[in-house]
Amino acid sequence: MSAVDPEAYLRPKPRHVAEAVPDAQLHHMPSPHDHPDEGHQHIAECPACAAGLHDHPIPREVVEMMAKREHRMHHWLWHEVRNNWHQYPRDIQQKIDELGWKPPRPVLDESGNPNLENDSGEDFFYMHRQMIADVNTILTQVGDPNYSRVQGWLVPPPPSDARYPVPPPWFNPSEQAQAPFANLERIKSDIFYLKRFCFWQKTFTDTTFLRTVTLGQLGVMIEMTIHNAMHMRWAAFPGSVRPEPTVATGDIDPTKGKMIEPKWDDPKYDYLGDTYSSHVNPIFWKLHGWIDDRIEAWKTANGVFGNDFWKGRWTGKMPGHEEGVTVHALLEDPNHAGPHMAEMHQVVNLISQTGVFHSNPFMPRFSMEAT
Repeated sequence: MSAVDPEAYLRPKPRHVAEAVPDAQLHHMPSPHDHPDEGHQHIAECPACAAGLHDHPIPREVVEMMAKREHRMHHWLWHEVRNNWHQYPRDIQQKIDELGWKPPRPVLDESGNPNLENDSGEDFFYMHRQMIADVNTILTQVGDPNYSRVQGWLVPPPPSDARYPVPPPWFNPSEQAQAPFANLERIKSDIFYLKRFCFWQKTFTDTTFLRTVTLGQLGVMIEMTIHNAMHMRWAAFPGSVRPEPTVATGDIDPTKGKMIEPKWDDPKYDYLGDTYSSHVNPIFWKLHGWIDDRIEAWKTANGVFGNDFWKGRWTGKMPGHEEGVTVHALLEDPNHAGPHMAEMHQVVNLISQTGVFHSNPFMPRFSMEAT
């Protein structure tokens, strides 16, 4: 495969709307963007059916499982250590490593730039594919004929789609850790969709392009551009932003420190802009379903078959298990969840000693200049 210039895709050059999407007009975008549901069954008491929609709400069993503290903590911690590893002091890194939470492939290098060469993008793809598999297991148990499995968007919903309205940007001067209003306003704008989303959709589904990149490179490119942008485009004002954990002393002692307060485990806290809560939001499964489909598109473009192709399969630490375990399924087992939570608490307290947190994790890493 040929060498890839990350700037060409992580920070795509401004393009005219007609170049990104030929003959595209703001209110004449293609409307079908969901996978066709041939098994759809209308149910009288279902609000979606009553409204004439095929897009049914995700069953509450999935929301309740993902809102549990152990599931939230694992998802949040996976992103934290993978994004911030090179910012931790060496003594903290060593202690985290001893607890089994050292990421084998940090997504950002020592300069803070996305690493396209270490297959961290495969970890991104694989971990979220495992989450989808675990949710599909729950959906099979629930047996809702109108939500039998996670199905992603075929195309990220255009501005004219009433089923997925874009929440307005917000500004709360009392919150220090919120995303900058100007960036939110731009990501949520119609023109941003036409100039950025359409460009990314075209690029990441183009067979010719997919043949020029490794799966790891593709994963990082998607994560740092359209993935992050989708999270923030459909993020709604959370009312209050979850504060990061704080510590009682300056000592490096994993038994000390204040953890995330239990009030943030309420299923209603499903803010798409926080890795502690994003997976509780139904939109998470739509956008990650779209991302998961990019794996199969890459395999098809490169003549890859079967499932024995992964180089990166890090889903985080699980007590007594190797990489590749379906983490969220195991977290439903108290024999695993209890010890795992204890270890995660120690890791979080170590991280809080550094004061290094991945604030605004879903702000895209590309130029926000007007185009």
